[in-house]
Amino acid sequence: MKNYKFCPYCGNPSKKQKEFFKCTKCGKKVFMNSHPTASAFIVENGKYIISKRAIEPKKGTYDVIGGFLNNGEHPEAGIIREFKEETGLTIKIIDLLGVYMDKYEYQGDLVSTLNFCYIAEIVKGKAKPQDDVASLYWFQISNTPENLAFTWIKKALKDLRGWYQKNN
Repeated sequence: MKNYKFCPYCGNPSKKQKEFFKCTKCGKKVFMNSHPTASAFIVENGKYIISKRAIEPKKGTYDVIGGFLNNGEHPEAGIIREFKEETGLTIKIIDLLGVYMDKYEYQGDLVSTLNFCYIAEIVKGKAKPQDDVASLYWFQISNTPENLAFTWIKKALKDLRGWYQKNN
């Protein structure tokens, strides 16, 4: 969790915080909210696509294609944007797979994440690793690769198998 050393509004030195920071000088509160992300799996012919991270944290591990949402961005718009940035693909959302909690190391802090994960299909393009993606892989729906970037992905892959069995 991020710990403020100074009030972001008035600069007053801060004291230890838990779920929010409250300045003893100006009285303003800063809540320590989870950071929202959007990700998606594309499933074709009994396989799903997953990426290998090109950047820290967790460089070289398997990750679902997606990322942090921009301020005010809807998760569905965010995953469409992220897929285009990271793979060059234009996608269409089919279903919401689930919402998962996790932790993410960012600039020396451990922040909570709120991860929206979708099922999508390719509308246009050919998958090519771009942005912060080193490479792309297709795995059998029954296969969970070792070395996953984040703990929530294992649960999402289990849910993906259930979704696939129900829908195919």
